[in-house]
Amino acid sequence: MKKLLIIILLSPFVLQAQETNRKIRFGMKVAPLFSWIKQDFDLNNASISDDYEVDGGGLRLGFNWGPQVEIVLNETFLLSTGVDINYSTGKVTGRAARNPVQSYNFDQLYKMRFIELPLMIKGRTKEIGHMRYFMSFGLSAGFRYKASTEFTEEIGGSEITTPNTNSNTYINAFRGALLVGGGVEYNISGNTSLVASIMFNNGLTNVLKDQQKTDPATGILYLFDDFNFVRERGINNHMMLNVGILF
Repeated sequence: MKKLLIIILLSPFVLQAQETNRKIRFGMKVAPLFSWIKQDFDLNNASISDDYEVDGGGLRLGFNWGPQVEIVLNETFLLSTGVDINYSTGKVTGRAARNPVQSYNFDQLYKMRFIELPLMIKGRTKEIGHMRYFMSFGLSAGFRYKASTEFTEEIGGSEITTPNTNSNTYINAFRGALLVGGGVEYNISGNTSLVASIMFNNGLTNVLKDQQKTDPATGILYLFDDFNFVRERGINNHMMLNVGILF
């Protein structure tokens, strides 16, 4: 009877220890983000006027969310992965001239939706009180599932905006990125923790499609719109604030 009573009294602690030592953790995160496009346009084109200018359009607000999975290698190191649904935007601004007497300001706004598959190494401290601190480093592969753009030109004080919802026209299908960040876990109970982190998602590949196309039948160069007489290249970066829960 005494043995049975001892087993009953100790069983919650044994179960909690087993739960804490789980090798796989699951969770969910949400992340508001700031994104921007670091442009690198090819201006080596004799048809471009000397007063052509192009610049980044500043920070744009976006959003990221998705399920997380962590594989516990030991108390200090984990593999972190999941599926991220990424909503980001970026803008390119500048000034161009169609002819020697007519110039205009333009904005090219890109709206991008990617499904991203991150894989990171996560190094964390031992539990200090209810807290653990960690750093993460890894790579991400992103696949476009939707994209659109808005081209706005200002001529003589009037603005004309031309939308385009064809994702195949302006945004490349793949986006590779380097992930670096750090944060904190707060243990609620057993293996359940609240997690907050800051993550820099640094694009490695060009997300903007080259708009200069050659007709295979005639060999004549043609363009999709007035703005795209240059070879577009741009890197899309994010700064994310992740908030989530792991079980």
